[in-house]
Amino acid sequence: MNLKHLYSFWKVSNHGGVIRAGEAIHISPQTLSGQIKLFEEQFGTALFNRKGRSLELAGDGKLAYEYADEMFVLGAELDQVKRNFPTGRPAEFRFGVSDAIPKSRAYRLLRPAVRLPDLLWTLCREWRLDRLLAVLALH
Repeated sequence: MNLKHLYSFWKVSNHGGVIRAGEAIHISPQTLSGQIKLFEEQFGTALFNRKGRSLELAGDGKLAYEYADEMFVLGAELDQVKRNFPTGRPAEFRFGVSDAIPKSRAYRLLRPAVRLPDLLWTLCREWRLDRLLAVLALH
């Protein structure tokens, strides 16, 4: 799998269209469209439903997006950890919040954890409950 194509797919998914994604990552819409087409060919199915100029994730596109999102979010976390904690990885406090819980309520519940000292890395994942329980079972 070509990670460049996966990244392009992820950005287009986040921005809802090729033009806005291209502007965000400084790539021409034609180049992005070509990369999305190649990625769809590799994946073996269409990943988007085209609605005028905007794109919506199709069924298999939603699955691919979940994995791509986790990969690139983890990459961004690695970058932050390296920048903010150059001597090594800090102690972690990881928690998951079901996407069914209102964000305002989750924030109130987790506010004490977020205010812990900087030497503690707090990481919150919002996901479907079944996915959160599956990840919890692995750890």
